[in-house]
Amino acid sequence: MKNEKQNEKKSGNPIFILIIFLILLTFVFIIPDIYKKYHGDVSRFFGITSKKTVEPSSDNNDDREVVSDYYQIDSSKSLSFNELTITNVNLKDDILSFDIDAKNADLENLHYYMEFYKEKSAFLGRRILKGTINGSEHYKLDVNGLNLTLDSYFTISHIEDDSIPKFKLDTDESGIGTITCTKNSETYIYDFAFDKLVRAEYKYSYKNDNLDVYSSTLLGYQKLSKEYDKVNGVTSVIAENNGEFVYTLELDYSEIETFNIITNQYKFKKDMQSYIIKFKMDAEGYKCL
Repeated sequence: MKNEKQNEKKSGNPIFILIIFLILLTFVFIIPDIYKKYHGDVSRFFGITSKKTVEPSSDNNDDREVVSDYYQIDSSKSLSFNELTITNVNLKDDILSFDIDAKNADLENLHYYMEFYKEKSAFLGRRILKGTINGSEHYKLDVNGLNLTLDSYFTISHIEDDSIPKFKLDTDESGIGTITCTKNSETYIYDFAFDKLVRAEYKYSYKNDNLDVYSSTLLGYQKLSKEYDKVNGVTSVIAENNGEFVYTLELDYSEIETFNIITNQYKFKKDMQSYIIKFKMDAEGYKCL
């Protein structure tokens, strides 16, 4: 009888071990999934919050700040934003001047803009920052038309092209639309087919009562026009009338994608969308319609 009980006890051991093994598997494979799924709800139920910092998305390797703090133009404080340090800000005759310090910073490729506000709330406009800064340099920005005062505020903003607000371009039945940007004696006309840049035109009007200055300026544009006419996809024309000339430059993107030889004009790549061009030209101080 004693031997039978011992045999029953021994025969039960494998079952007991199997149960323990299944319990271990449950803890190893199932409990972690339950924890991940319901940890947030349980934590919130008991008033527990995690202090762990969320890591940036791997899709965006740019660790730059998107926008700086507000800075009053009349302030004597310095502003630090990513690799930039700005000091000695001054406003006079619609020119905003300041000292900017950075190490080999290509401002345009960094997509940096100054955005201006009245009392930190009413948006007044923006200006793009351009040029390469290596060390400390004095910088001047034309802010004509923004109605800034010493009490106005500004921020430095990092705005990538894909973050620019979109707008719907007015087009005809064939999908052709145009944006015209003007400032002083300059006009830019951008033509789009289905919201992709296909043609650009630049016009510059010049008049000067000083005959020597006028002749010298005209000669410079004539030389420039002759040089540009050699480039495929470029048409350059000068029309002169009664001591005034109009210089016109046309870029046909159906023949060439980039016009690296063209200088001093706002060129954009083929197929660039209208909302990007309008945003950038507005930030250059042009009025675009």
